[in-house]
Amino acid sequence: MKLKFDSSDDDPLEKVTTAEATRQLIEFYRTSQYSYSELERVDQISKVKGTVLDAGGSQSSFLMQALTLTKRSFVNMSRDFGYYWLRLVIYLVVTICIGTIYLNVGTSYNAILARGSCASFVFGFVTFMSIGGFPSFVEDMKVFQRERLNGHYGVTAFVVSNTLSAMPFLIMITFISGTVCYFMVRLHPGFAHYAFFVLCLYASVTVVESLMMAIASVVPNFLMGIIIGAGIQGIFMLVSGFFRLPNDIPKPFWRYPMSYISFHFWALQVFNSSLELESL
Repeated sequence: MKLKFDSSDDDPLEKVTTAEATRQLIEFYRTSQYSYSELERVDQISKVKGTVLDAGGSQSSFLMQALTLTKRSFVNMSRDFGYYWLRLVIYLVVTICIGTIYLNVGTSYNAILARGSCASFVFGFVTFMSIGGFPSFVEDMKVFQRERLNGHYGVTAFVVSNTLSAMPFLIMITFISGTVCYFMVRLHPGFAHYAFFVLCLYASVTVVESLMMAIASVVPNFLMGIIIGAGIQGIFMLVSGFFRLPNDIPKPFWRYPMSYISFHFWALQVFNSSLELESL
């Protein structure tokens, strides 16, 4: 006896869509005994003290967190050629170019404009190159956000460790490039003037580093972050007092408060009043 199947009968499973089948399975599971058992188990685990759900974060002290992060950041910065080593080479090349253009600029009346132009370029465009470290800042921020959510350390420990780990590299960069520029241009003689010049350059570079780190925490995209950082520094250079004298800058918004917010403004004022022009 042969069995005959009617081909006109459709398979019941073909009448149910995948979404509908998934919805029915989820609904059946919610009302099943398995679901109630798992909910009770999760509730019991959440009440156990010392588990991940009841963790209070890292048990190490703030000092230990800062020291560990500083050591790790310093090792990463020293191993990554593009973090500071490449910038050191670029800074050195640019300052040599500045030194050859303004070589032994002299102390005549015409040298006043040359000295102001040299200072404007050093504190403006040279510090502008610090935006090259933005991609590395973004990578650091990704690691920080993940580890902070896991409760390993807080914002303060990260900021302190990043500042301390970057300090030796920034001092090295500003010392080498500032020394080359200062003695090739033959700026005002005297160790106090030289040290003050290097200190101003270090402060300016540190401000740019902090600015780019702040931008990296808000804008994680490489291209957008570099564009925003370049735009902010461009505005700061515009109100620095070189392209237009401070008294000629329009007072609403541009002079108050933008020129006082700009670190270029203070660097040039210190350079012109304390280092160079008063002594000519």
